[in-house]
Amino acid sequence: MPRKNKFFVWLLTFSLLCSCTTVAFPSIDDTKEKKQGKKEKENGGDEKAKAVMWQEPTDLESRDLFYGPGGAAGAPDPNDTFKFIRRVTSGTSEKMEVEDPKGRSWTVKLGAETRPETTATRLVWAVGYHVDQDYFVKLAKIDGRGGFDVANTRFERRDDGYKEVKNNPIWSWTEGGQFAGTKELQGLKALMALLNNWDLKDINNKVIRPDKESGGDRNMQIYYVGDLGGTLGSTGSAFRKIPGFGSAPAGSKGDPDDFAGQTFILGTKDGKVLFNYKGKNRKALEDVSVEAARWMGNLLGRLSDKQLGDAFRAGGFSESETAIYIRAMRSRINQLKNLR
Repeated sequence: MPRKNKFFVWLLTFSLLCSCTTVAFPSIDDTKEKKQGKKEKENGGDEKAKAVMWQEPTDLESRDLFYGPGGAAGAPDPNDTFKFIRRVTSGTSEKMEVEDPKGRSWTVKLGAETRPETTATRLVWAVGYHVDQDYFVKLAKIDGRGGFDVANTRFERRDDGYKEVKNNPIWSWTEGGQFAGTKELQGLKALMALLNNWDLKDINNKVIRPDKESGGDRNMQIYYVGDLGGTLGSTGSAFRKIPGFGSAPAGSKGDPDDFAGQTFILGTKDGKVLFNYKGKNRKALEDVSVEAARWMGNLLGRLSDKQLGDAFRAGGFSESETAIYIRAMRSRINQLKNLR
């Protein structure tokens, strides 16, 4: 067949195929929508997700404040040798990621925050707020980079059944978002004041959701405080008033004498509590109502002295330090309960 005729046959065949078949290509908008949907599904960023900050602690009086939310079964074994994975550069304290023989992943923190953070998580969890699964380990052996021992550390469980919601904005202490004005947020603020948490930076606030393996409600988004290391000392520092020292710590960490020696509440005005708070972001604690603070005091008042003591012993505090803390905590709790 002549070359010219072959070309016309090919052209006719192609035209017939095009007339019978419609090929649909996704539009740019469709592609974007699918990618966004996938991202939201992965991160839990669904507008229909239920936002939660506090859940009723129906078993408050029986909660184990020594082992905390992870329980005894979740605790790291100090006799294990942990595998060094990498250094963690976020934050101001020295941290590293390790793995235990069971394959569980941990972030190990060193320094002054290890004791107060472990204890503070117990107290915050006891009254119905979410916290990380933290444990104080007096001595642990790390295998890797030559092998070494670390003392007085905080082990935080990384694979604890929750995943951070990346596409959610950081929730603010002052604005509060959807929790603005609620007793849950105001109660949490009263609790932060009670613990002398001088590091109330929004960057320490997190939003998480249960992951696939947890078995929890994946449509739930949990708002919580992800760093409680700057607690259980005093708030305020004279160094911050010196030019060039504005970034210095705004208080002490885990010092029972400092904690017990600082006045907690100055009084009330126009239905709001006047806390003697000298830490960062003082404005965050200016709108706590007497009613919300009293509600928090009544929750904390249901804890026994044994439970309070267990929380401080879990953080590695001595018996004499624990006794100072229990007296100071009971005094502060009563001040909240008796607000009028």
